Parts: sequence; structure tokens; C-alpha cells
Amino acid sequence: MRCGSVSRNGLLFFLLTLVWPAAANDPQVLALLDNRFRIDHAVEQVTLLVRRENGSAPVVVVQPNGSKWYINRHPESVRWSATDSSDMILVDNPTPGPWQLIGAVDQGSEIRLMSDVKLHHEPFPSKLFRGQRLKLTAEIAGDSERIEMRDFYAQLAWKVQLRSANRAGDENFASGPYDIGTYYDDGSGLDERPHDGIFTANLDFDYPTGLYELQMTVENPVFSRQSRQPILVVPQPLRLRVDGSLESGYQLHVSIEPEILPQQVHLALTVHTPEQQRIDLPLQPTQLEQSWALPMLSELGGYSISGQVAGTTGGREEFFLELPQLHLFVAPAAPEPLSHEAMTDLAFEQAEVDEQQARERVLWVVGGINLALLVLGGVGLGLWLRRQRQHQARQAQPEPEAELTPEEVDLSALVSDLAPETKQS
Repeated sequence: MRCGSVSRNGLLFFLLTLVWPAAANDPQVLALLDNRFRIDHAVEQVTLLVRRENGSAPVVVVQPNGSKWYINRHPESVRWSATDSSDMILVDNPTPGPWQLIGAVDQGSEIRLMSDVKLHHEPFPSKLFRGQRLKLTAEIAGDSERIEMRDFYAQLAWKVQLRSANRAGDENFASGPYDIGTYYDDGSGLDERPHDGIFTANLDFDYPTGLYELQMTVENPVFSRQSRQPILVVPQPLRLRVDGSLESGYQLHVSIEPEILPQQVHLALTVHTPEQQRIDLPLQPTQLEQSWALPMLSELGGYSISGQVAGTTGGREEFFLELPQLHLFVAPAAPEPLSHEAMTDLAFEQAEVDEQQARERVLWVVGGINLALLVLGGVGLGLWLRRQRQHQARQAQPEPEAELTPEEVDLSALVSDLAPETKQS
């Protein structure tokens, strides 16, 4: 397998793992007795990868002088990463002599001394189609030997990222960055075997076209490795188009770029109907331009077509990509255009209808005005009659006599009437 690599020269790597068949004859393998091992005076840096029982607590590291290191209490020169079943501990300038690990270390383990730890990975293509998916593998190796350990993947954080090169005129200018996937070694997804040291990625490149820098990183609190390379994402080499009508039937047209071998193209399409049905439509073109009937588009409503395509370029490079979903709506057929005579008759009939409606509107308006006048007249007459009755009622009532004030009383007549009576007596 052709591989790219990122190395860190001079790193010494101590790996606690299961007994390997070649361990007895390998001078780099050290015996682990009662969880004890010895570090030589020439070692400047060590990394311990300790495999524990699942769910157990991190180990305690005992130095030659008897002092202890814990995951939450150790010198700044020590870097420590732990999972449910392993510890990774990096020590600069370790003290020569016997060391010990206290904890639930797997029985039958050994220490393997390794140097020149590298990241190996399958190289990325320099050019990819938009929507293309890639299965790629990577591994961590020491002394050119892949590290195989249960749950070793849990110690590592993988990230693959696309960063735009901001090339003028590209669709991806000033966009991103995009996280496009990660690597697994747990038997999930496209990973073939769990815990075999081969990490597998399923990367999706459905992002705007243009020039990118691809950056792959694997790291944890103890170490970090990184790989970078330029990569160009180009438009898809295949396009789908649907046309037709409900009466004549619908056709799917497939157009393939000349750089693709049409005989090597395989389409796995799915038609989604308005009734939520899924109809599989496998196609294998033989020409750069080809069409197929779509008899399932027979009812009114919205449809969509999705799918994948696998093929081979003229350079014998295979590819697999997701096609963008195609949406369409089946509508009733448009009516046939009318003749000149029919349009004239229709216009005349419409004019008559408009004239009749205008007459009716005038009648309604006149009738409404007359009704309003009648109502207003009736209301006015009623008010006038009411006022007349009130006036007549006031006139029929007698006027009360006015009361005299003391100043208005005339006593002279009374005096003249009383004078003769006085004389007679």
C-alpha cells in the first residue's frame, strides 16, 4: 500500500500490550514482572501505553526513588491521557532504574521498546468530484510495525478538515472550514475489523468546488501528528434532467462528461412518489448522452429522485459519489390554445357578461339610493309628527294664575268699598 507519513524522529515508545509471538526473540521486548520494568540511562523520552481492565481506574506510576505519579498529580513535564481501559503517559528525561505500575494492568503483558513513531495513511487524491465519498485507512506505527491494541482508538482523536485556499473565482472563496469525517477502529461503518490498528474513514466531499488545503490531525494530550496537502474539488461529471408531460410521458436524461467512461458508470437511483413510495431505478449508461422513460411519474404531485453513482475516469481512477436530489412536480396538462374565432366569441360573450353585470350594478346603486331616501324621509316625517303632537299637548293645558307679590296688591278698591259702610253706621 502506498502511504504518506508524518514522523517524529527520536521518540521512544513503550507499549504495554498482549504477548506477541515474536516477543521471545525480539531484543526490544522487555519482561513485565509484577508490573515492574526498567528504563535505561540512555532514554531521553518514553511514552507508556498501558492496557488495563475495562472500567478500571488509571494506573499509579512508581519511580525508582519510590515517589508516585497520579493522573491528577504529576510534574508538568509528564503528559497523561486516560480512557476506560488504557493510559498513555509521556515522560521527558525519565529516571533510569526500576519502575512500577500499580493498577489493574492486564496480566501477561509486556513492554515493547519502539522508536521513530509515525502516522501512515493512504494518500488523498489531488482532485475529487463534489459529493464524492472516500474510504481511506491510516495507522500508527513504531519501528515500521503497526500498533495493535484493544481500545487504542479511544486514546486518539482524529479530524479531517477542508480549508479554502481562497483562490479568486472559486466557488469556495472565503468559505469553511469544513469537518468532513474521522477515523475509526471499532468495527463500525466501513472499518473491517475492530482493534486491528487499521483506522478507517468514510469522508464526504459534498462541499463548494474550488481549491482547498486538506488537513488531517490525530492527537491526544500526549502527542499530535498532522498531515497537510492541497486538494481540488471539481463539479460532478454527471448531470440528471427530467422533462415531458403527463400525456406524453416523462423522460430522464443523463449527461456524462467526456473524461468518464460511460460503460463503467453505474447509477443506483430512487424515485420518491407523492404517496411516499420508494421505487428503485438502477441504470447503466452506454453513451455520454442517454434517456430513460419514467412510467412511475403518472400521478399529479411532487416527486424527487436521489441516488449514488459509481464510475471510472479515463485515467482508470474509480469514484463513488452522492448525486444532488432532483425535485419535480407533475401538473395537469395546459389547455390547447383557442382559435381566432373562438377567442372573438369568447371576448363577445365576456363583453355581454360585463355589460349585464354593469347594468345590475347600476340598478343596485339606484335602488340603494332610493331606499336610503325613503328611510331618511320616513325618519324625518316621524320626527316632525312627534314634535307636532308635543306642541298641541302643551297648548291644551290651562295656564296657571300668577301669584302676586306684596308690592302688586292694590288696596285702594278695598278702602273705597269700606267707606260707605262706615258712614251708614
